[in-house]
Amino acid sequence: MTAAAQADSVDVLVVGSGAAAFVAAITARKAGLDVLMVEKADIYGGTSCFSGGVLWIPGNHHSATLGPDSREAARTYIAHEAGNLFDAERVDAFLENGPEMVAFLERETEAEFFPFPYPDYHPDYPGHSAVRSLGIKDYEAWRLGEHRKRLRPGLTQMNFMGLAVGSNVEMKQLMSAGRSLKGLAFVARKFGLLLKDLLRYGRPDPVVRGRALIARLSRTAFDIGVELWLEAPATELTMEGGRVTGAVISVRGQPTEVRARRGVVLSSGGFPHNAERTAKAYPHVAAGRRHHSLSVPTNTGDGASLAESAGGFVEEKVQQPAAWMPASVIPGRQGPAAMWPHIVDRQKPGYLAVTADGRRFTNESAPYHDFVPAMVAATAHLPETCAWLVCDSRTIRRYGLGFVKPAPVPFGQHVRSGYILRGETLAELAAQAGIDANTFEATVERFNRFARLGQDPDFQRGQDSYDHSQGDPEAPHPNLGPVEQGPFYALKLVPGDIGTFSGIRTDGRARVVDSHGRPIPGLYAAGNDALSCISGGYAGAGGTLGPGMTLGYIAGKELATLEPQA
Repeated sequence: MTAAAQADSVDVLVVGSGAAAFVAAITARKAGLDVLMVEKADIYGGTSCFSGGVLWIPGNHHSATLGPDSREAARTYIAHEAGNLFDAERVDAFLENGPEMVAFLERETEAEFFPFPYPDYHPDYPGHSAVRSLGIKDYEAWRLGEHRKRLRPGLTQMNFMGLAVGSNVEMKQLMSAGRSLKGLAFVARKFGLLLKDLLRYGRPDPVVRGRALIARLSRTAFDIGVELWLEAPATELTMEGGRVTGAVISVRGQPTEVRARRGVVLSSGGFPHNAERTAKAYPHVAAGRRHHSLSVPTNTGDGASLAESAGGFVEEKVQQPAAWMPASVIPGRQGPAAMWPHIVDRQKPGYLAVTADGRRFTNESAPYHDFVPAMVAATAHLPETCAWLVCDSRTIRRYGLGFVKPAPVPFGQHVRSGYILRGETLAELAAQAGIDANTFEATVERFNRFARLGQDPDFQRGQDSYDHSQGDPEAPHPNLGPVEQGPFYALKLVPGDIGTFSGIRTDGRARVVDSHGRPIPGLYAAGNDALSCISGGYAGAGGTLGPGMTLGYIAGKELATLEPQA
Protein backbone atom coordinates (compact mmCIF):
# COMPACT_ATOMS: atom_id res chain seq x y z
CA MET A 1 0.00 0.00 0.00
CA THR A 2 1.12 3.57 -0.70
CA ALA A 3 2.48 5.29 2.40
CA ALA A 4 -0.18 7.75 3.49
CA ALA A 5 -1.04 10.00 6.36
CA GLN A 6 -4.04 9.01 8.48
CA ALA A 7 -6.33 11.98 8.00
CA ASP A 8 -9.88 11.01 8.72
CA SER A 9 -12.25 8.30 9.78
CA VAL A 10 -15.84 8.29 8.63
CA ASP A 11 -18.69 5.82 8.40
CA VAL A 12 -19.06 6.09 4.62
CA LEU A 13 -16.71 7.23 1.88
CA VAL A 14 -18.33 8.07 -1.48
CA VAL A 15 -16.07 8.37 -4.52
CA GLY A 16 -17.61 10.80 -7.03
CA SER A 17 -20.02 13.72 -6.97
CA GLY A 18 -22.71 13.00 -9.57
CA ALA A 19 -26.37 12.42 -8.81
CA ALA A 20 -25.94 8.77 -7.74
CA ALA A 21 -23.06 9.74 -5.45
CA PHE A 22 -25.12 12.47 -3.78
CA VAL A 23 -28.09 10.14 -3.33
CA ALA A 24 -25.87 7.53 -1.64
CA ALA A 25 -24.33 10.18 0.60
CA ILE A 26 -27.64 11.78 1.58
CA THR A 27 -29.31 8.44 2.26
CA ALA A 28 -26.48 7.35 4.53
CA ARG A 29 -26.28 10.72 6.27
CA LYS A 30 -30.02 10.82 6.90
CA ALA A 31 -29.57 7.46 8.65
CA GLY A 32 -27.15 9.13 11.06
CA LEU A 33 -23.84 8.14 9.43
CA ASP A 34 -20.79 10.35 8.96
CA VAL A 35 -20.21 10.74 5.21
CA LEU A 36 -17.32 12.06 3.15
CA MET A 37 -17.48 12.54 -0.63
CA VAL A 38 -14.31 12.88 -2.68
CA GLU A 39 -14.22 14.31 -6.20
CA LYS A 40 -11.34 14.15 -8.67
CA ALA A 41 -12.15 17.47 -10.40
CA ASP A 42 -12.00 20.96 -8.94
CA ILE A 43 -15.75 21.33 -9.44
CA TYR A 44 -18.59 18.97 -8.53
CA GLY A 45 -21.56 17.41 -10.26
CA GLY A 46 -19.99 15.13 -12.86
CA THR A 47 -21.77 14.18 -16.07
CA SER A 48 -25.09 14.56 -14.25
CA CYS A 49 -24.67 18.32 -14.83
CA PHE A 50 -24.56 17.67 -18.58
CA SER A 51 -27.72 15.55 -18.53
CA GLY A 52 -31.35 16.40 -19.04
CA GLY A 53 -31.96 15.70 -15.35
CA VAL A 54 -34.64 13.14 -16.23
CA LEU A 55 -35.22 9.95 -14.23
CA TRP A 56 -36.83 6.78 -15.60
CA ILE A 57 -38.61 5.30 -12.58
CA PRO A 58 -41.53 2.90 -13.20
CA GLY A 59 -44.26 3.10 -10.58
CA ASN A 60 -43.22 6.49 -9.19
CA HIS A 61 -45.98 8.26 -7.29
CA HIS A 62 -46.24 11.04 -9.90
CA SER A 63 -47.00 8.71 -12.78
CA ALA A 64 -50.58 8.02 -11.67
CA THR A 65 -51.47 11.60 -12.65
CA LEU A 66 -50.68 10.73 -16.28
CA GLY A 67 -51.97 7.19 -16.61
CA PRO A 68 -51.75 3.61 -15.35
CA ASP A 69 -48.53 1.72 -14.77
CA SER A 70 -47.59 -1.43 -12.90
CA ARG A 71 -44.49 -3.11 -11.64
CA GLU A 72 -45.37 -6.24 -13.61
CA ALA A 73 -45.66 -4.29 -16.86
CA ALA A 74 -42.34 -2.56 -16.24
CA ARG A 75 -40.64 -5.87 -15.47
CA THR A 76 -41.95 -7.31 -18.72
CA TYR A 77 -40.69 -4.30 -20.64
CA ILE A 78 -37.24 -4.46 -19.03
CA ALA A 79 -37.06 -8.19 -19.80
CA HIS A 80 -37.38 -7.35 -23.48
CA GLU A 81 -34.78 -4.57 -23.19
CA ALA A 82 -32.28 -6.84 -21.44
CA GLY A 83 -33.03 -9.97 -23.50
CA ASN A 84 -31.02 -13.00 -22.49
CA LEU A 85 -29.02 -10.84 -20.05
CA PHE A 86 -32.05 -10.13 -17.85
CA ASP A 87 -30.96 -10.17 -14.19
CA ALA A 88 -34.03 -10.67 -12.03
CA GLU A 89 -32.33 -9.80 -8.73
CA ARG A 90 -31.04 -6.42 -9.84
CA VAL A 91 -34.15 -5.54 -11.86
CA ASP A 92 -36.47 -6.34 -8.96
CA ALA A 93 -34.29 -4.28 -6.61
CA PHE A 94 -34.58 -1.33 -9.01
CA LEU A 95 -38.35 -1.66 -9.38
CA GLU A 96 -38.85 -1.94 -5.62
CA ASN A 97 -36.50 0.85 -4.58
CA GLY A 98 -36.91 3.35 -7.43
CA PRO A 99 -40.33 4.71 -6.39
CA GLU A 100 -39.21 4.66 -2.76
CA MET A 101 -36.15 6.72 -3.69
CA VAL A 102 -38.25 9.36 -5.44
CA ALA A 103 -40.52 9.68 -2.41
CA PHE A 104 -37.51 9.83 -0.09
CA LEU A 105 -35.80 12.57 -2.09
CA GLU A 106 -38.92 14.72 -2.27
CA ARG A 107 -39.56 14.22 1.46
CA GLU A 108 -36.00 14.59 2.74
CA THR A 109 -34.20 16.85 0.22
CA GLU A 110 -34.80 19.90 -1.93
CA ALA A 111 -35.49 17.72 -4.97
CA GLU A 112 -38.75 18.56 -6.73
CA PHE A 113 -39.78 16.37 -9.64
CA PHE A 114 -42.59 16.68 -12.14
CA PRO A 115 -44.15 14.08 -14.43
CA PHE A 116 -44.46 14.52 -18.17
CA PRO A 117 -45.78 12.15 -20.82
CA TYR A 118 -42.84 10.57 -22.63
CA PRO A 119 -43.05 7.22 -24.41
CA ASP A 120 -40.57 4.51 -23.50
CA TYR A 121 -37.93 4.21 -26.21
CA HIS A 122 -39.30 0.94 -27.61
CA PRO A 123 -43.10 1.18 -27.64
CA ASP A 124 -43.33 -2.04 -29.64
CA TYR A 125 -42.14 -4.01 -26.58
CA PRO A 126 -44.83 -5.45 -24.31
CA GLY A 127 -45.19 -3.59 -21.03
CA HIS A 128 -44.19 -0.21 -22.50
CA SER A 129 -45.62 3.00 -21.05
CA ALA A 130 -45.49 6.76 -21.44
CA VAL A 131 -45.65 7.76 -17.76
CA ARG A 132 -42.32 6.61 -16.27
CA SER A 133 -40.07 9.65 -16.80
CA LEU A 134 -39.69 12.47 -14.29
CA GLY A 135 -38.19 15.91 -14.85
CA ILE A 136 -36.48 18.08 -12.24
CA LYS A 137 -37.66 21.61 -11.53
CA ASP A 138 -35.32 24.53 -12.18
CA TYR A 139 -33.35 25.95 -9.27
CA GLU A 140 -32.12 29.40 -8.34
CA ALA A 141 -28.35 29.68 -8.29
CA TRP A 142 -28.26 32.01 -5.29
CA ARG A 143 -29.64 29.23 -3.07
CA LEU A 144 -26.31 27.43 -3.30
CA GLY A 145 -24.50 30.31 -1.61
CA GLU A 146 -20.73 29.82 -1.59
CA HIS A 147 -21.08 26.46 -3.33
CA ARG A 148 -22.44 28.03 -6.54
CA LYS A 149 -18.99 28.70 -7.97
CA ARG A 150 -17.99 25.05 -7.53
CA LEU A 151 -21.03 23.62 -9.33
CA ARG A 152 -20.02 22.23 -12.73
CA PRO A 153 -21.43 24.23 -15.67
CA GLY A 154 -23.87 22.46 -17.96
CA LEU A 155 -23.34 21.95 -21.68
CA THR A 156 -23.13 25.66 -22.45
CA GLN A 157 -23.35 25.04 -26.20
CA MET A 158 -26.96 24.01 -25.57
CA ASN A 159 -27.74 27.54 -24.38
CA PHE A 160 -28.73 30.42 -26.64
CA MET A 161 -27.35 33.83 -25.67
CA GLY A 162 -27.05 32.51 -22.13
CA LEU A 163 -30.60 31.20 -22.15
CA ALA A 164 -30.98 27.59 -21.05
CA VAL A 165 -34.06 25.41 -21.13
CA GLY A 166 -35.12 22.85 -18.57
CA SER A 167 -36.92 20.10 -20.46
CA ASN A 168 -37.68 18.66 -23.88
CA VAL A 169 -40.99 20.53 -23.79
CA GLU A 170 -39.16 23.82 -23.22
CA MET A 171 -36.70 22.97 -25.99
CA LYS A 172 -39.60 22.68 -28.42
CA GLN A 173 -40.90 26.08 -27.29
CA LEU A 174 -37.47 27.62 -27.81
CA MET A 175 -37.17 26.14 -31.29
CA SER A 176 -40.57 27.58 -32.23
CA ALA A 177 -39.87 31.14 -31.01
CA GLY A 178 -39.34 32.44 -34.55
CA ARG A 179 -42.78 31.35 -35.75
CA SER A 180 -45.00 31.18 -32.67
CA LEU A 181 -46.26 33.85 -30.27
CA LYS A 182 -46.31 31.25 -27.50
CA GLY A 183 -42.70 30.35 -28.23
CA LEU A 184 -41.72 34.03 -28.36
CA ALA A 185 -43.40 34.66 -24.99
CA PHE A 186 -41.53 31.70 -23.52
CA VAL A 187 -38.20 33.14 -24.69
CA ALA A 188 -39.11 36.56 -23.28
CA ARG A 189 -39.79 35.02 -19.85
CA LYS A 190 -36.51 33.13 -19.98
CA PHE A 191 -34.60 36.27 -20.87
CA GLY A 192 -36.15 37.95 -17.84
CA LEU A 193 -34.56 35.29 -15.64
CA LEU A 194 -31.30 35.67 -17.52
CA LEU A 195 -31.32 39.42 -16.81
CA LYS A 196 -31.63 38.69 -13.09
CA ASP A 197 -28.53 36.50 -13.29
CA LEU A 198 -26.63 39.23 -15.11
CA LEU A 199 -27.51 41.77 -12.44
CA ARG A 200 -26.67 39.39 -9.58
CA TYR A 201 -23.58 37.58 -10.87
CA GLY A 202 -22.42 39.52 -13.91
CA ARG A 203 -23.07 36.55 -16.19
CA PRO A 204 -25.84 34.05 -16.94
CA ASP A 205 -25.89 31.15 -14.50
CA PRO A 206 -28.89 28.97 -15.42
CA VAL A 207 -29.52 26.03 -13.10
CA VAL A 208 -31.73 23.73 -15.14
CA ARG A 209 -31.87 20.08 -16.24
CA GLY A 210 -29.19 17.91 -14.64
CA ARG A 211 -27.48 20.92 -13.13
CA ALA A 212 -30.67 21.68 -11.19
CA LEU A 213 -30.77 18.08 -9.96
CA ILE A 214 -27.21 18.33 -8.63
CA ALA A 215 -27.83 21.77 -7.15
CA ARG A 216 -30.87 20.55 -5.24
CA LEU A 217 -29.18 17.39 -3.98
CA SER A 218 -25.94 19.14 -3.05
CA ARG A 219 -27.73 21.92 -1.17
CA THR A 220 -29.34 19.28 1.03
CA ALA A 221 -26.09 17.31 1.40
CA PHE A 222 -24.15 20.36 2.55
CA ASP A 223 -26.94 21.44 4.91
CA ILE A 224 -27.00 18.07 6.70
CA GLY A 225 -23.24 17.83 7.11
CA VAL A 226 -21.95 15.77 4.19
CA GLU A 227 -18.37 16.82 3.57
CA LEU A 228 -17.00 17.13 0.01
CA TRP A 229 -13.34 17.21 -0.93
CA LEU A 230 -12.51 18.55 -4.39
CA GLU A 231 -9.33 17.81 -6.36
CA ALA A 232 -9.16 14.64 -4.31
CA PRO A 233 -9.03 11.48 -6.45
CA ALA A 234 -9.21 8.08 -4.77
CA THR A 235 -6.05 6.27 -5.84
CA GLU A 236 -6.19 3.05 -3.83
CA LEU A 237 -8.55 1.00 -1.67
CA THR A 238 -7.36 -0.20 1.73
CA MET A 239 -8.26 -3.71 2.82
CA GLU A 240 -7.97 -5.87 5.91
CA GLY A 241 -8.91 -9.54 6.00
CA GLY A 242 -10.66 -9.37 2.63
CA ARG A 243 -12.76 -6.36 3.66
CA VAL A 244 -12.53 -2.87 2.16
CA THR A 245 -11.75 -0.51 5.01
CA GLY A 246 -11.31 2.79 3.20
CA ALA A 247 -9.19 4.41 0.54
CA VAL A 248 -6.11 6.45 -0.11
CA ILE A 249 -7.07 9.91 -1.35
CA SER A 250 -4.63 12.24 -3.08
CA VAL A 251 -5.21 15.59 -1.39
CA ARG A 252 -3.23 18.29 -3.19
CA GLY A 253 -0.82 15.56 -4.22
CA GLN A 254 -0.42 14.20 -0.71
CA PRO A 255 -1.59 10.57 -0.17
CA THR A 256 -4.08 10.59 2.69
CA GLU A 257 -5.73 7.48 4.10
CA VAL A 258 -9.42 7.74 4.92
CA ARG A 259 -10.88 4.94 7.01
CA ALA A 260 -14.49 4.03 6.20
CA ARG A 261 -16.03 2.19 9.14
CA ARG A 262 -18.98 0.87 7.15
CA GLY A 263 -17.97 1.01 3.54
CA VAL A 264 -16.93 2.72 0.32
CA VAL A 265 -19.31 3.60 -2.53
CA LEU A 266 -17.77 3.87 -6.00
CA SER A 267 -19.67 6.36 -8.15
CA SER A 268 -17.01 8.11 -10.22
CA GLY A 269 -18.73 8.19 -13.62
CA GLY A 270 -17.71 5.07 -15.51
CA PHE A 271 -14.95 4.85 -18.13
CA PRO A 272 -15.97 6.71 -21.33
CA HIS A 273 -12.65 8.59 -21.40
CA ASN A 274 -10.44 5.57 -20.77
CA ALA A 275 -8.83 4.72 -24.11
CA GLU A 276 -7.83 1.19 -23.12
CA ARG A 277 -11.23 0.22 -21.74
CA THR A 278 -13.26 1.78 -24.56
CA ALA A 279 -11.02 0.11 -27.14
CA LYS A 280 -11.97 -3.18 -25.56
CA ALA A 281 -15.67 -2.44 -25.01
CA TYR A 282 -16.75 -0.26 -27.98
CA PRO A 283 -16.82 -2.22 -31.27
CA HIS A 284 -16.02 0.73 -33.53
CA VAL A 285 -13.16 1.87 -31.27
CA ALA A 286 -11.81 -1.69 -31.29
CA ALA A 287 -11.86 -1.43 -35.10
CA GLY A 288 -9.70 1.69 -34.93
CA ARG A 289 -12.49 4.24 -35.42
CA ARG A 290 -12.83 7.54 -33.57
CA HIS A 291 -15.31 8.09 -30.79
CA HIS A 292 -16.51 11.22 -28.98
CA SER A 293 -17.92 11.18 -25.46
CA LEU A 294 -20.21 13.88 -24.12
CA SER A 295 -19.33 12.97 -20.53
CA VAL A 296 -16.89 14.91 -18.34
CA PRO A 297 -13.20 14.32 -19.17
CA THR A 298 -12.41 13.02 -15.67
CA ASN A 299 -14.54 9.89 -16.20
CA THR A 300 -11.58 7.63 -16.87
CA GLY A 301 -12.55 4.43 -15.09
CA ASP A 302 -11.16 5.12 -11.61
CA GLY A 303 -14.00 3.23 -9.97
CA ALA A 304 -13.50 0.22 -12.23
CA SER A 305 -9.79 0.06 -11.42
CA LEU A 306 -10.44 0.35 -7.70
CA ALA A 307 -13.06 -2.41 -7.79
CA GLU A 308 -10.76 -4.70 -9.73
CA SER A 309 -7.99 -4.15 -7.19
CA ALA A 310 -10.32 -5.48 -4.48
CA GLY A 311 -11.44 -8.55 -6.46
CA GLY A 312 -14.39 -7.09 -8.34
CA PHE A 313 -14.75 -7.00 -12.11
CA VAL A 314 -16.26 -5.04 -14.96
CA GLU A 315 -19.08 -6.95 -16.68
CA GLU A 316 -18.56 -6.98 -20.43
CA LYS A 317 -21.66 -9.01 -21.35
CA VAL A 318 -24.14 -6.24 -22.10
CA GLN A 319 -26.63 -5.40 -24.83
CA GLN A 320 -24.66 -2.22 -25.46
CA PRO A 321 -21.56 -1.07 -23.55
CA ALA A 322 -22.60 2.59 -23.43
CA ALA A 323 -25.53 4.95 -23.67
CA TRP A 324 -24.95 6.06 -27.26
CA MET A 325 -25.53 9.54 -28.66
CA PRO A 326 -25.04 10.77 -32.24
CA ALA A 327 -23.04 13.98 -32.07
CA SER A 328 -21.51 16.66 -34.24
CA VAL A 329 -18.26 18.53 -33.60
CA ILE A 330 -18.43 22.32 -33.33
CA PRO A 331 -15.26 23.89 -34.81
CA GLY A 332 -13.09 26.03 -32.58
CA ARG A 333 -14.18 24.44 -29.32
CA GLN A 334 -12.53 21.93 -27.05
CA GLY A 335 -13.74 19.13 -24.77
CA PRO A 336 -17.43 18.63 -23.98
CA ALA A 337 -18.23 22.17 -25.21
CA ALA A 338 -17.30 21.06 -28.73
CA MET A 339 -19.96 18.36 -28.95
CA TRP A 340 -23.59 18.80 -29.97
CA PRO A 341 -25.96 15.94 -29.00
CA HIS A 342 -28.52 15.30 -31.74
CA ILE A 343 -31.68 14.85 -29.70
CA VAL A 344 -34.30 17.12 -31.27
CA ASP A 345 -33.48 17.82 -34.93
CA ARG A 346 -33.24 14.56 -36.92
CA GLN A 347 -36.72 13.41 -35.86
CA LYS A 348 -38.45 16.39 -37.48
CA PRO A 349 -39.86 16.32 -41.04
CA GLY A 350 -37.43 17.32 -43.77
CA TYR A 351 -34.28 15.51 -42.59
CA LEU A 352 -32.69 12.29 -43.72
CA ALA A 353 -29.38 10.66 -42.81
CA VAL A 354 -27.06 8.90 -45.26
CA THR A 355 -23.64 7.31 -45.19
CA ALA A 356 -20.84 8.21 -47.60
CA ASP A 357 -22.21 5.68 -50.08
CA GLY A 358 -25.38 7.81 -50.33
CA ARG A 359 -27.77 5.39 -48.65
CA ARG A 360 -30.09 5.74 -45.70
CA PHE A 361 -29.34 3.20 -43.00
CA THR A 362 -31.96 3.59 -40.25
CA ASN A 363 -35.06 5.37 -39.02
CA GLU A 364 -33.77 8.91 -38.43
CA SER A 365 -36.35 9.38 -35.66
CA ALA A 366 -35.12 6.36 -33.69
CA PRO A 367 -33.89 6.81 -30.10
CA TYR A 368 -30.34 8.11 -29.98
CA HIS A 369 -29.17 4.88 -28.34
CA ASP A 370 -30.33 2.92 -31.39
CA PHE A 371 -29.12 5.40 -34.01
CA VAL A 372 -25.40 5.01 -33.24
CA PRO A 373 -25.16 1.18 -33.51
CA ALA A 374 -27.03 1.40 -36.82
CA MET A 375 -24.51 3.98 -38.05
CA VAL A 376 -21.57 1.87 -36.87
CA ALA A 377 -22.89 -1.23 -38.65
CA ALA A 378 -23.69 0.64 -41.86
CA THR A 379 -20.21 2.17 -42.14
CA ALA A 380 -18.09 -0.86 -41.21
CA HIS A 381 -16.95 -1.16 -44.84
CA LEU A 382 -16.23 2.56 -45.18
CA PRO A 383 -13.08 4.47 -44.16
CA GLU A 384 -14.87 6.48 -41.45
CA THR A 385 -17.67 5.86 -38.97
CA CYS A 386 -19.92 8.83 -39.69
CA ALA A 387 -23.15 9.82 -41.36
CA TRP A 388 -24.51 12.99 -42.93
CA LEU A 389 -27.71 14.61 -41.69
CA VAL A 390 -29.22 16.37 -44.69
CA CYS A 391 -31.99 18.95 -45.03
CA ASP A 392 -33.12 21.72 -47.36
CA SER A 393 -33.39 25.49 -46.94
CA ARG A 394 -36.98 25.36 -45.75
CA THR A 395 -36.21 22.82 -43.01
CA ILE A 396 -33.09 24.52 -41.66
CA ARG A 397 -34.99 27.79 -41.32
CA ARG A 398 -37.82 26.08 -39.46
CA TYR A 399 -35.91 23.72 -37.14
CA GLY A 400 -32.20 24.53 -37.39
CA LEU A 401 -29.52 21.86 -37.81
CA GLY A 402 -27.55 20.76 -34.76
CA PHE A 403 -25.81 23.83 -33.30
CA VAL A 404 -27.39 25.96 -36.05
CA LYS A 405 -30.47 27.78 -34.74
CA PRO A 406 -33.72 28.20 -36.71
CA ALA A 407 -34.81 31.50 -38.26
CA PRO A 408 -34.47 34.35 -37.67
CA VAL A 409 -30.98 33.58 -36.30
CA PRO A 410 -28.39 33.88 -39.12
CA PHE A 411 -26.17 30.85 -39.75
CA GLY A 412 -23.69 31.92 -42.43
CA GLN A 413 -20.81 31.66 -39.94
CA HIS A 414 -21.49 27.93 -39.57
CA VAL A 415 -21.09 27.42 -43.31
CA ARG A 416 -17.87 29.44 -43.27
CA SER A 417 -16.50 27.47 -40.31
CA GLY A 418 -17.25 24.15 -42.03
CA TYR A 419 -19.64 23.00 -39.33
CA ILE A 420 -22.32 22.57 -42.01
CA LEU A 421 -21.92 22.17 -45.75
CA ARG A 422 -24.06 23.97 -48.32
CA GLY A 423 -24.79 23.07 -51.93
CA GLU A 424 -27.11 24.67 -54.44
CA THR A 425 -27.94 21.19 -55.69
CA LEU A 426 -27.85 17.73 -54.17
CA ALA A 427 -24.95 16.83 -56.46
CA GLU A 428 -22.96 19.86 -55.32
CA LEU A 429 -23.64 18.99 -51.66
CA ALA A 430 -22.59 15.39 -52.25
CA ALA A 431 -19.31 16.51 -53.83
CA GLN A 432 -18.44 18.63 -50.80
CA ALA A 433 -19.27 15.85 -48.33
CA GLY A 434 -17.64 13.03 -50.28
CA ILE A 435 -20.98 11.26 -50.76
CA ASP A 436 -21.67 9.10 -53.81
CA ALA A 437 -23.77 11.58 -55.79
CA ASN A 438 -25.74 9.22 -58.03
CA THR A 439 -26.82 6.97 -55.18
CA PHE A 440 -27.54 9.98 -52.98
CA GLU A 441 -29.81 11.62 -55.54
CA ALA A 442 -31.69 8.34 -56.03
CA THR A 443 -32.03 7.95 -52.25
CA VAL A 444 -33.44 11.46 -51.83
CA GLU A 445 -35.85 10.97 -54.74
CA ARG A 446 -37.23 7.77 -53.21
CA PHE A 447 -37.37 9.32 -49.73
CA ASN A 448 -39.25 12.38 -51.02
CA ARG A 449 -41.75 10.35 -52.98
CA PHE A 450 -42.90 8.50 -49.88
CA ALA A 451 -42.36 11.38 -47.41
CA ARG A 452 -44.99 13.46 -49.19
CA LEU A 453 -47.43 10.67 -48.37
CA GLY A 454 -46.20 10.34 -44.78
CA GLN A 455 -44.75 6.90 -45.46
CA ASP A 456 -41.38 5.22 -45.01
CA PRO A 457 -41.49 1.66 -46.36
CA ASP A 458 -37.73 1.28 -45.84
CA PHE A 459 -37.40 2.06 -42.11
CA GLN A 460 -40.98 2.70 -40.87
CA ARG A 461 -40.14 6.18 -39.64
CA GLY A 462 -43.04 7.92 -37.97
CA GLN A 463 -45.01 4.77 -37.23
CA ASP A 464 -44.84 4.59 -33.43
CA SER A 465 -45.60 6.80 -30.45
CA TYR A 466 -41.95 7.52 -29.68
CA ASP A 467 -41.32 8.89 -33.16
CA HIS A 468 -44.43 11.04 -32.96
CA SER A 469 -43.42 12.45 -29.57
CA GLN A 470 -40.20 13.80 -31.10
CA GLY A 471 -41.74 15.15 -34.29
CA ASP A 472 -43.61 18.32 -35.21
CA PRO A 473 -47.32 17.99 -34.41
CA GLU A 474 -48.06 21.03 -36.57
CA ALA A 475 -46.63 19.42 -39.71
CA PRO A 476 -48.76 17.34 -42.11
CA HIS A 477 -46.70 14.32 -41.03
CA PRO A 478 -44.87 14.72 -37.67
CA ASN A 479 -41.67 12.97 -38.73
CA LEU A 480 -41.64 13.00 -42.53
CA GLY A 481 -41.25 15.72 -45.11
CA PRO A 482 -39.45 15.98 -48.46
CA VAL A 483 -35.96 17.41 -48.97
CA GLU A 484 -36.50 19.38 -52.17
CA GLN A 485 -35.99 23.12 -51.86
CA GLY A 486 -32.39 24.23 -52.45
CA PRO A 487 -29.92 25.21 -51.28
CA PHE A 488 -29.27 22.00 -49.37
CA TYR A 489 -27.31 21.46 -46.17
CA ALA A 490 -25.40 18.57 -44.61
CA LEU A 491 -23.90 18.04 -41.15
CA LYS A 492 -21.52 15.23 -40.21
CA LEU A 493 -22.71 12.96 -37.39
CA VAL A 494 -20.19 10.93 -35.41
CA PRO A 495 -20.63 8.26 -32.72
CA GLY A 496 -20.72 9.54 -29.15
CA ASP A 497 -21.92 8.49 -25.74
CA ILE A 498 -23.31 10.03 -22.55
CA GLY A 499 -21.87 7.38 -20.24
CA THR A 500 -21.03 3.71 -19.93
CA PHE A 501 -23.50 0.85 -19.35
CA SER A 502 -20.79 -1.78 -18.97
CA GLY A 503 -19.57 -1.45 -15.41
CA ILE A 504 -18.73 -2.98 -12.06
CA ARG A 505 -20.84 -6.06 -11.37
CA THR A 506 -23.02 -5.64 -8.29
CA ASP A 507 -25.81 -7.62 -6.68
CA GLY A 508 -29.31 -6.38 -5.87
CA ARG A 509 -28.01 -4.70 -2.72
CA ALA A 510 -25.46 -2.58 -4.65
CA ARG A 511 -22.60 -4.66 -3.25
CA VAL A 512 -19.63 -5.20 -5.56
CA VAL A 513 -19.20 -8.93 -6.20
CA ASP A 514 -16.28 -11.05 -7.33
CA SER A 515 -16.20 -13.40 -10.32
CA HIS A 516 -18.00 -16.07 -8.24
CA GLY A 517 -20.82 -13.70 -7.30
CA ARG A 518 -19.62 -13.28 -3.70
CA PRO A 519 -20.00 -9.78 -2.21
CA ILE A 520 -16.79 -7.98 -1.33
CA PRO A 521 -17.39 -6.70 2.22
CA GLY A 522 -17.38 -2.93 2.50
CA LEU A 523 -17.52 -2.14 -1.24
CA TYR A 524 -20.50 -0.78 -3.20
CA ALA A 525 -21.02 0.77 -6.63
CA ALA A 526 -23.66 3.08 -8.14
CA GLY A 527 -24.26 5.39 -11.07
CA ASN A 528 -22.31 4.80 -14.27
CA ASP A 529 -19.54 3.03 -12.35
CA ALA A 530 -21.93 0.12 -11.84
CA LEU A 531 -23.25 -2.30 -14.43
CA SER A 532 -26.55 -1.11 -15.84
CA CYS A 533 -29.42 -2.95 -14.14
CA ILE A 534 -31.02 -3.24 -17.59
CA SER A 535 -27.85 -4.93 -18.85
CA GLY A 536 -27.04 -2.31 -21.44
CA GLY A 537 -30.57 -1.73 -22.71
CA TYR A 538 -31.91 1.83 -22.79
CA ALA A 539 -35.47 1.78 -21.52
CA GLY A 540 -36.58 5.39 -21.82
CA ALA A 541 -35.84 9.02 -21.03
CA GLY A 542 -33.84 9.03 -17.80
CA GLY A 543 -32.69 5.44 -18.29
CA THR A 544 -29.21 6.26 -16.98
CA LEU A 545 -29.96 8.60 -14.07
CA GLY A 546 -32.99 6.72 -12.70
CA PRO A 547 -31.40 3.29 -12.26
CA GLY A 548 -28.01 4.78 -11.29
CA MET A 549 -29.49 6.95 -8.54
CA THR A 550 -31.57 4.04 -7.30
CA LEU A 551 -28.40 2.02 -6.80
CA GLY A 552 -27.01 4.93 -4.79
CA TYR A 553 -30.12 4.89 -2.63
CA ILE A 554 -29.86 1.11 -2.13
CA ALA A 555 -26.19 1.45 -1.17
CA GLY A 556 -26.94 4.17 1.36
CA LYS A 557 -29.70 2.12 2.96
CA GLU A 558 -27.55 -1.01 3.04
CA LEU A 559 -24.66 0.80 4.70
CA ALA A 560 -26.98 2.04 7.43
CA THR A 561 -27.75 -1.56 8.43
CA LEU A 562 -24.10 -2.60 8.93
CA GLU A 563 -22.12 -2.73 12.13
CA PRO A 564 -19.25 -0.25 12.05
CA GLN A 565 -15.75 -1.69 11.84
CA ALA A 566 -13.08 -0.48 14.19
